[in-house]
Amino acid sequence: GAARTVGQARELLARDGDRPDIVLCDIQLEAGIDGLDVISAAHEAGAQAIVLTSFDRSSLMRAAFERGASGFLDKRTDPSEILAAVRAVAAGGTAFSAATLDAARYAPRPPSLREIEVIREIQRGSTSDEIGGRLGISTRTVESHLRRLFDRYGVVSRAELAVLAINEGWVEAAR
Repeated sequence: GAARTVGQARELLARDGDRPDIVLCDIQLEAGIDGLDVISAAHEAGAQAIVLTSFDRSSLMRAAFERGASGFLDKRTDPSEILAAVRAVAAGGTAFSAATLDAARYAPRPPSLREIEVIREIQRGSTSDEIGGRLGISTRTVESHLRRLFDRYGVVSRAELAVLAINEGWVEAAR
């Protein structure tokens, strides 16, 4: 089967008797890092997931690994190596390079979905009051999210947080 959206992937994974054994999935399907949701859904459905992406950010490797991915491959990987990875995972193995496992082990944890929403609003130049209004949360909650993000990633400003989020692939650069 093939899916272009998280919803379509979930439908494929929900099929009884016709569910895929192995899922090849990019980190980004529709927007942001929504491919991670497919990896989680595959894991929950008992299917194995291999990430096939051009996003080689260590934090995304960690997130994929933590959500149950059985492999992480670059899209430039030779097709014969991709096939070998699928076979290895189907046989109960994994398809992570040593460098990928190292990166996943020491990378920062990506922000939660709510934290990503806050970061997107920061990219737009929104104030804490505006962010709270748009997300239906209090200004104090927004500030709490920001303090945790600043502490977790060692940044000291909203601009630095927004740049880090773009560089790590958690959000796309604003147009």
